[in-house]
Amino acid sequence: MQKKSKERKILETKRLDLDACKNRLRKAKSQESHTNAEAELRIAQSDFDRQTEITKLLLEGVSSAHANHLRCLNDYVEAEMFYYGRSYEMMQSLQKDLSSSVLANPGINMTQLYPDIPNNTMSSNGAAARKARVLYDYDAANSRELSLLADEVIMVVDTVAEGEWVVVERGAQRGRVPLTYMEFIN
Repeated sequence: MQKKSKERKILETKRLDLDACKNRLRKAKSQESHTNAEAELRIAQSDFDRQTEITKLLLEGVSSAHANHLRCLNDYVEAEMFYYGRSYEMMQSLQKDLSSSVLANPGINMTQLYPDIPNNTMSSNGAAARKARVLYDYDAANSRELSLLADEVIMVVDTVAEGEWVVVERGAQRGRVPLTYMEFIN
């Protein structure tokens, strides 16, 4: 872009030089000054023509690069459309497969199918999950339990063992915690 501006300025300067030479030729009174003015005019005209060609080639290069960029951008958009189209088709197929699995086995829920995926809105028995704040630090005693820090906000997804324990989720982690360590948030 900077080179294009520079070459256009040079072209403008050459045009002004050419105009000045034409004016000197018109104003020349003697034969000798007329001859000198014609020689200067030929030189100025050839400089101007040369600079015109340079500028024209530079602008054609910009136009060519612009066309190439548009072609690449179009290819990118087409590739993205294909990718997202295929993704949409695969998600529809997955949704169909999952709904047929759940309908075929009404006792199964999504947390049993995908235990690693957190379910922040429903508990395993179908009830809505609730937010709770952890009152005290809790260190897990085994792999079924989850260690927590005081003042964490977590999701309680289920109640087990006559209401003494709750199943909680924190991101992708899930485990049991004593109910007495929780304070439900409205």
